[in-house]
Amino acid sequence: MKTYITIPQINTVTIVGANGTMGRNIAAIFASFGDATVYLVSRSMQKSIMAKEKACLSVRAESIKAKMIPSDYDHLADCIKESDLIFEACAEDWNVKQDIHKKIAKAIGKNGMKKIFCSGTSGLSITRMAELYPKEYRHQFMGMHLFNPPYQMTLCEMTPSKYTETDHTAFDTVKGYASTILHRTVVETKDVPAFLGNRIGFQFINEALQAA
Repeated sequence: MKTYITIPQINTVTIVGANGTMGRNIAAIFASFGDATVYLVSRSMQKSIMAKEKACLSVRAESIKAKMIPSDYDHLADCIKESDLIFEACAEDWNVKQDIHKKIAKAIGKNGMKKIFCSGTSGLSITRMAELYPKEYRHQFMGMHLFNPPYQMTLCEMTPSKYTETDHTAFDTVKGYASTILHRTVVETKDVPAFLGNRIGFQFINEALQAA
């Protein structure tokens, strides 16, 4: 039997790894196009404050400053509690992402049934990351890979895990949100190494190297 959850409007977002180039730029996309309140979570409050300033410059919109709230890992659980969507934008390293998603999973508690969990990975296994979460939340985890710089490049790879097969509701909702609210050009990809964009890119790079 399929179980369905009700996804609320995405009003509040937590970006984990907000001090990175992609993290702060993605935060700006959620705050500007999505009109969402965004918690910027980094390892230090100072890094998050700097990320906020740079995020505003990336979309050339001072108006989003009021929507962006700097925070740090000490307050991660509080940010998650208030958020509809939690987006991991940390370094493309399995060990780093594993540590972060374990922290997120631990902070969810018993109130995760109406939340969305995303990774901005450009090619690591979405299913493997979903398995870092309690079983009841795994179908709410998905890949949401935006390209850099996201304000100029609208392509967005959306990748489901194998757990989405039992309940596609959350995944379909975020696909629609990314397309209609965030104005992304959404492409659904399979959960394979490097997904679609990078697989194509690597192919051309490989051909160029062979020709050279």
